Amino acid sequence: MTDIFLSYASDDRLRVAPLVSSFEAQGWSVWWDRHIVPGTSFDDMIEQALAQSACVVVVWTEASVTSDWVRREALFGLDQDILVPVLLDDIELPFAFRRTQAARLIGWTPHDQTSADLESLLQGIRHALGSIRGAAEAPASPKGEERPSFAVLPLDDLTNDPALLGLAEGMTEDIITHLAQNPTFFVTARNLSSQFKGGASDVREVGRTLSVRYVLEGSLRKVGSNIRVVAQLIDAETGGHIWTETFNEPIEDIGTAQDSLTLKISNAVASAGGNDNFQRILRTPRDELGPWGLLALAAASPTNHREGRERRQNLIRSAIALDASSGVAHVRLADVLAQDLIAEFSEDPDADRKQALTEIESALRLAPRNAAVVAIAATTYMNLGETRRSISLARKALALAPIAPSSVTLANVLLRAGEAEEAKSIYEELAEKAPKDLGPNHLGLAYAYTILGDYEQALPHAEDWELWSPHDYTACLVQANALSLLGETDAAQAAIQRVQVTIPGFRLEQGIASLERGQHTETAKERITAGLKLMLEKEHSAN
Repeated sequence: MTDIFLSYASDDRLRVAPLVSSFEAQGWSVWWDRHIVPGTSFDDMIEQALAQSACVVVVWTEASVTSDWVRREALFGLDQDILVPVLLDDIELPFAFRRTQAARLIGWTPHDQTSADLESLLQGIRHALGSIRGAAEAPASPKGEERPSFAVLPLDDLTNDPALLGLAEGMTEDIITHLAQNPTFFVTARNLSSQFKGGASDVREVGRTLSVRYVLEGSLRKVGSNIRVVAQLIDAETGGHIWTETFNEPIEDIGTAQDSLTLKISNAVASAGGNDNFQRILRTPRDELGPWGLLALAAASPTNHREGRERRQNLIRSAIALDASSGVAHVRLADVLAQDLIAEFSEDPDADRKQALTEIESALRLAPRNAAVVAIAATTYMNLGETRRSISLARKALALAPIAPSSVTLANVLLRAGEAEEAKSIYEELAEKAPKDLGPNHLGLAYAYTILGDYEQALPHAEDWELWSPHDYTACLVQANALSLLGETDAAQAAIQRVQVTIPGFRLEQGIASLERGQHTETAKERITAGLKLMLEKEHSAN
């Protein structure tokens, strides 16, 4: 997420540039360069930048006060309660914005960095960022936190090709942006990590200076007709390697190569850092864990039996007891309650449904711009049967953080709402962008193809999902369903037997009921269970 979206009239670009420098000197990231990205529309680019900014600073001047663009951007900031206005000219503001106190920098010059008026503006921005970060649970300093924290050092540019000038710097910024869009990470600002450019610094010193646990460093060079990036993620406490890999992309299209490399590296870093961080949590005594660690343990608790679900609820409630302002904890509790309703583990369904809805409302009030919170709320609403709210929130989560987890959430809720074709397209796009990270998408594709009636395509994805997640019995059920409909009776029965190893005493009726509870359309329910029902009929006939 960008700290500041700067709204101004293009005629004032030279006047606002010193303000940008003042903001960046505070360690804040600023979106203000309006050069359109090839392949995108200006409207889309502006909307995306606004959705991903923590506050909107509007520069009111004689030029901007008549600009429809500036008024629309200011109105967005006002509606979201993240507007910070500043006057550079002595003008009358549009009526809708007169009640919002504006900082007055009339006559201010860039040389006056100690101006009381400038400090008033900076204080207003700090207040806006503090409110949003508090709600999004992204404090300024991650020291002592249990969530993953990263610094991305500038890539060493080892090329001598003028055509590749600036590529290393651009990729570094893109990787930082991509990682920072994940609300479960802390990523230090580019201008802070850039002080270590050159690669000669001890990563342990980098970690201590920037209060981060992981440091990403690497180099970029040209090898034949390829761009090669060597990247490594290092434990800032020990200096040891967590992960390292070499990436190659053709130089034919620099923009495409940069986007592909950024995505591959960012996804790999997120996976490696997240996994290592979770292992740290597992090694920490429970009574020493804070809310984040307790929630991580809850997420890893088994869900296929009552004891595992009770443990998960207890961990989440303990996290809320430690920090009642945690939007993540409240939405996690809502998620667990809703899943218990689906699994029929709830002892008081009406009370649990009511509490789940209350917890979602609390979470969205506490963290309205936290993409993880919004995404979990979307899934939970789907589990509660609130389809329209679910899809709306899933699209909002993707707008807030256009990263793979948000796309998966949208695909999942679309799938359960019966929009299997659109869901399949999203899963396939994710697989094309990051083939190494296909694992979590296999089950979604298996479901999508099954609902679309293409059982031959569904089967290999269900088989691959079982390899990725051998304890998830739904992969075996989807396999058995497809195999039965394809006439491979013995293989279908073998898949059910693997479920019975995981869940002793498991019966086909249970599997059919569990799959039907996860779908919201009759067509989906029919196609996801038709093969299993055929097996059940044969089983009854044999008896």
